[in-house]
Amino acid sequence: MAHDHDARSDAATGDADDSSDTSFRALSIALAINTVFFVVELVGAVFSGSLTLLADAVHMLTDSASLGLALFAAWVSARPPDPQRTYGYQRAEVLGALGNGLLLLVAVGYVLFDSLRRFENPQPVDAQLVVVVGVLGLMANLAGAWVLSEHRGILNVEGAFLHLLADAAGSVAAIVVGIALVFTDLYVLDPLFAVFVALLVLYSAKDLFAESLNILLQGTPSGIAVDEVRMFLTELPGVVDAHDVHVWSLSSTQYTLSAHVVVDEGIDSDAVLQRCQQELGEQFGIDHATIQVESESYTHTLDFDCNFRSRKV
Repeated sequence: MAHDHDARSDAATGDADDSSDTSFRALSIALAINTVFFVVELVGAVFSGSLTLLADAVHMLTDSASLGLALFAAWVSARPPDPQRTYGYQRAEVLGALGNGLLLLVAVGYVLFDSLRRFENPQPVDAQLVVVVGVLGLMANLAGAWVLSEHRGILNVEGAFLHLLADAAGSVAAIVVGIALVFTDLYVLDPLFAVFVALLVLYSAKDLFAESLNILLQGTPSGIAVDEVRMFLTELPGVVDAHDVHVWSLSSTQYTLSAHVVVDEGIDSDAVLQRCQQELGEQFGIDHATIQVESESYTHTLDFDCNFRSRKV
């Protein structure tokens, strides 16, 4: 087995540390903005009697909780590797993202339950207050999303970003409901739009759940086909075959590969190894490749030994 630990790795590590620091600051700013306006929206929902506004306030609370989880996960994932966690704590980011998705589901369940009750007995709403608070909430959501927009390549930040965008749509729904109720007394619109917000939240969590679970199950990253990687390796100069190829994610930004590469007799195996690792990084973004280089004679001997043992058994 061999690994590439040259200057390029050190530079990549430095870039990752800088990215982690800036994303941590962005999450902190977004958390402060979101928490302040959660209080504003909750007070507005209580005084206006609007379920749509309350749904958006609950969603904003889950946003604050998700941002807090994202901050905690970012702090934990930045810890260096140790003898018990030789890859480090990068999976904390994925666990945080999965926790964010679960919080969204809880919020959706609450809003849908309360909406069903309101359909049976619509309640009067202070429409003007709903419009004012909805506009303030929309401004807060867009400000938080803008702060996070440059760091969406990190799964945890992407989860928080989706929270804020879905909540912004919820604020728009609250504004629309408020304007409609200024001119009409169709109070059933309030629970109707609350259901819309809940379904919007559910849709926004779909991809987050799928990607988080795929990483935890060590699935192949989206956008990478293992067969394509294997064929790419076999077409490199000096490579005869590639087998036992596995690709998975340590986090949303770091891909890992392990493979056996068979080379021609007399080929410089170190040169082949270096080329494989370099090309995998450039073509597929795989930054941690563990490759076992084998000669054809070794592979044939291994196959013969395995076949002989299987017949003997």
